[in-house]
Amino acid sequence: MRSTLVLLSAILFGVLVPNHGQENVQTRVAPSLLECYQNPDIFERDNRLPMTMNMLIELIRKVEDAPEFNQDMRQLSVSMLHRFRQDGIVRAPGVQNIPGVLPFSPIGFHFTKHRILFSRLLPGNAQTFPNATLTPLERCTLHFMLSSSIDTMVRGDENIRCSQLSQYRAARVPREASLKDRNKLNSNFLGDIEMLNQPEMNQIRKQIKKMKQSARMEMDPEEEQMEEATDAPEAAAAEAEEQEEEVPVEEQLEEGELVDDASLVDIATNAISACPVENGVVYTRWGTLSAGTVLAGIATGLEPQTVQLRDLMPPRSSQFRARQQATPMRVENRWAATLAGDLAEVTLLHAPSQPANIQVGASGAWNATVVPRWYFLSQRTALEMTDAEIRAGIDGLALANNIVDWRNRANMLRLSQVLDMYYSQRGVFNQNMRSCNRRDLFTTVAPIQTMRDQAVAFSNILDKEMQMAFTVTQQAIVQFSGAASDALATYVPSSLNDLSCEATAITPNDPTIWRTAADLFIYVDSSWAFQDIHSVVANLLDNLDVGRFGTTYTVLNAFNGEVLINSTQFLAEFHTTYTQPLHVAQPAGLNLPTVLRSIREQVTPIMMAERQNNSMSGRSKICLIMPNTAAVSEGDSNFAIERLQILREEVPDLRFLYFAGGSATRFNRFVREESRDIFPLRELGSGAVIDGVHVQTAPVIQRIQQEHRRIVNPRCGHDWIQTSWGSNSFNQYVEPRGIVFYRLQPNYFFQQAENRRLRIQGHGFATITVCHSRWVPMPRANTTQNNDAVNCRTIGTETIDIDLANACEGHSVIHTCPPVFFSVEHTQQTEVTSLRCTERECRFPDNARFAVVVENLGCFSGAGHILGSLTLLVVALASVLFRQ
Repeated sequence: MRSTLVLLSAILFGVLVPNHGQENVQTRVAPSLLECYQNPDIFERDNRLPMTMNMLIELIRKVEDAPEFNQDMRQLSVSMLHRFRQDGIVRAPGVQNIPGVLPFSPIGFHFTKHRILFSRLLPGNAQTFPNATLTPLERCTLHFMLSSSIDTMVRGDENIRCSQLSQYRAARVPREASLKDRNKLNSNFLGDIEMLNQPEMNQIRKQIKKMKQSARMEMDPEEEQMEEATDAPEAAAAEAEEQEEEVPVEEQLEEGELVDDASLVDIATNAISACPVENGVVYTRWGTLSAGTVLAGIATGLEPQTVQLRDLMPPRSSQFRARQQATPMRVENRWAATLAGDLAEVTLLHAPSQPANIQVGASGAWNATVVPRWYFLSQRTALEMTDAEIRAGIDGLALANNIVDWRNRANMLRLSQVLDMYYSQRGVFNQNMRSCNRRDLFTTVAPIQTMRDQAVAFSNILDKEMQMAFTVTQQAIVQFSGAASDALATYVPSSLNDLSCEATAITPNDPTIWRTAADLFIYVDSSWAFQDIHSVVANLLDNLDVGRFGTTYTVLNAFNGEVLINSTQFLAEFHTTYTQPLHVAQPAGLNLPTVLRSIREQVTPIMMAERQNNSMSGRSKICLIMPNTAAVSEGDSNFAIERLQILREEVPDLRFLYFAGGSATRFNRFVREESRDIFPLRELGSGAVIDGVHVQTAPVIQRIQQEHRRIVNPRCGHDWIQTSWGSNSFNQYVEPRGIVFYRLQPNYFFQQAENRRLRIQGHGFATITVCHSRWVPMPRANTTQNNDAVNCRTIGTETIDIDLANACEGHSVIHTCPPVFFSVEHTQQTEVTSLRCTERECRFPDNARFAVVVENLGCFSGAGHILGSLTLLVVALASVLFRQ
């Protein structure tokens, strides 16, 4: 009772007195957000980090992993929303960004709902958010991801952008495409297709450049001189090549983000762009959504409130209060933060002008789905509840209804884990709770009568707070709210065309979850066009589980081996570091001998660290070389083959892959398996860019996912000198429906030895199936594989021993002795009820932990002999040349 009175007092106080601790509900841009608008480099949309769910999860995880961080999921979600979300911020037309004047303010229609929510239904502040854990660019990325608004200002590119949206609407394929045709499924990107290149864009760019001075934010004189010096040759080149050169898609708006010129204003349409830009949205494979609404759903779910309407109304609404005494309405903050809040905006802002044809939903398209930064809407009216807001409302409400139960089952559950599970193929602790099931979840979490009631209740609050051009009666509010709710109930199953779970499965008819854990070294040939190679590498990294649970990557130059991006676990590093100036400054081409020397320099410290840390690795090691058309000379080929022989002795698990332009078969001599390790990379032309990037990278991604994780004897190090014997072990993890493949090379068990074995120990977190084989590289149970060649067993706390005492009997050289292949699969069919995985290494609480133990492994390698022979050869050759 006492807590209820305190809560009610806080709500009433919020109604009567502004909360100055909540800066995001004030009628000005919040002081902590000014850096995002005053810094031109950060504000420039094409400089921002990609607006993707993966990037949002990475930034949240970065905050959670900070040493000083000690907040639970509720505290973090509330403080993050109060720190970074401020809806309705729009630019004032005709106002320049000069000292003392910022031409932005939260006057968009989104702000009123935002202010009610954060001042009365989701109280808190941003004081506990650890700002220092993020860079200014990362902080502003969170702001732009979480803050909803619609930029309706005419930009000057509408003739191109808006016509492209029309093309996409005409070219849509049916949502229920046949699963028999996988090509259709892979290209069925409905609703969020990225823009195509158009030759006419050069003309638009030239027009925009002429108007830049009135559109851009104020620059220093030196910056303007540099800009003009840069633009002059570009303008001349565009003039000469406008009929034949097509501008890469991600450059199309570099010069025209904010065009404010009277010559472009269409008075007949009140200067509203034909395809406005929606802000506060992020891209996912299952549809673009408003990220702030999803987080608000989680936050309100962790602190649910049901408040009578009269207690939320301002004091001047005494007449309405009196009418509510008989049949009091109640507002649930979970609904207000998600679907009901947006339905209320439809009720008050759209329905009065279209009472007989109430519309919800507005689809759109990204400028690029690989590095998405611009999201264009396909219509200029009825924008009160867009597709992105509908998706987020359903997701947010589904998460809100279940989040307390999940937290009670896993009391250390993190915000990043919830998002990571929900926006993936696996789901939150079961296959039903995932975003690809959104349409089915809608009928469960949003019963029509409850939706109508909540829309009516919040519409009454919004009606008393929002400044409108007309007055709506109580009876009309009830009517319009019901009609808007009915329109949404019809729209979701019929028009919300998102990809299904089956269409986005990694392997058709196989629900297995694949995770990548690799040390990935990417060698880039700078003769590729920057936009092409940047898009391809970005898409690879976005799909290879980059992060501390998965892949670490390094980017290097393919000609001189220079490190361009140091080894990192953050996607943001690629987008902030690998810029066009860096790319064009690099020497072009491929020098394969230099690459091989470079990769040895990269892997040697890793193997030294494995010895020092007594680490058995558990990660694959991949060198991905991305040449354009450069060939390898005969002399370089011979040297490269010699060097590869040494590397295969020194680092037997290092796998070379080629993602190459031109005739990729020219690299056949330099890989272990020609059919699996070489992939063609075609130039990304002016066709469907999404097909060019996604279709070309898909085989490479799948190949890297299938590469075995290394099990090594850490006592060998990089020099293969063993000074001690004994046992080593480490813990590994596998999630429900997940599988992990491992390989132990014969270099560690070639000679006979007593008590030499490999052991897999279950820890009882769940039932796991362990399969091993000497001949089948990817052993699994219940497959068509030869049962005589694959041994499988399901365990809980038991142990499986693989005897290696004489595992290479009959083989005179290491290379003829097959490795030991084994897999660990989480095969428990029912939902995991015991969420025991709480250590830092657990990606998810329902992961099953197991141990890999090796005993008395050896160190057998001919690297020293080969290196010695090569050295003698070089010395002898030098001696002969000296005599001549």
